[in-house]
Amino acid sequence: MLFSLLTVAFYSASSLGDKFIASRLGCNAKEFSFLVSLSTAFFLALILPFVGWSFSFTLAGGAALAVLVACKIAEFYTSAALLKTASAYELKAWLSLNIAFSFLVDLARGSEKFFVAFVPAAILLAGGIAMVAFGGSRGNILRYVLLSLLYIASKFCYGLQMNVLAGSASPVSALLLVMLAVALLQLPFVRFTSFFRKKGLALGALTRIPNAAGLWTEAIAAQQNLLVYSLVQPMQLAVLFIAALIKREKLGKVKCIGSIVTLAAVVAMTVLIYWNRGTI
Repeated sequence: MLFSLLTVAFYSASSLGDKFIASRLGCNAKEFSFLVSLSTAFFLALILPFVGWSFSFTLAGGAALAVLVACKIAEFYTSAALLKTASAYELKAWLSLNIAFSFLVDLARGSEKFFVAFVPAAILLAGGIAMVAFGGSRGNILRYVLLSLLYIASKFCYGLQMNVLAGSASPVSALLLVMLAVALLQLPFVRFTSFFRKKGLALGALTRIPNAAGLWTEAIAAQQNLLVYSLVQPMQLAVLFIAALIKREKLGKVKCIGSIVTLAAVVAMTVLIYWNRGTI
């Protein structure tokens, strides 16, 4: 749980950077992916001497790396597209669904036992997320929903693959390879003449410092426990919700109620899962 809490702190610090790169810099999906991955790889490389290298270049290792790269590209593309019209707050709400998905995957793996109370908790969670996502005016709903579902799928599959890699690769080594691969794959599609004319590129790159730290602690959390990894985003939602209340931002009645319902469902589902395990 410690690494999840650290991830929340790091991601909360870098979440505004995502919005800055997507909206203020006007980066398209390819430029967003290139800038984020290359600058993150640079900061991860600075961590590497302190943690050491550990990655097996085997067939299995290569396949795992390919899955991680595909998931990260999907995450970058969908988040870049969504952040043009949606807030980081909404994305965190959508990612709360991964609490339910983590339980279902562990259930299929045989590491969890089913309990009936999971069903109403999941329905409550979905209802709260719907209130947050559709609490305001929303155009092109089908595109928004499809992109959001692809976004949460990419995040979940990334965590799942990191969980599978536990013991065979260190988080920093795997992340560095992933980020370098993503940057290289985007390289042919970036128009450098227009890209490097954007004002604020250096600032955008600097926002990746807490992001790199968050990716590291998030990967450790994913390797330890899939549920703990999935809890990162709802905890970020809670931080953003409390911050909005303190600053008296106008979330709207529906979004406010939806946030409370979502967070209550996450807490209830988490407690029920641990209760069902017999660990509390």
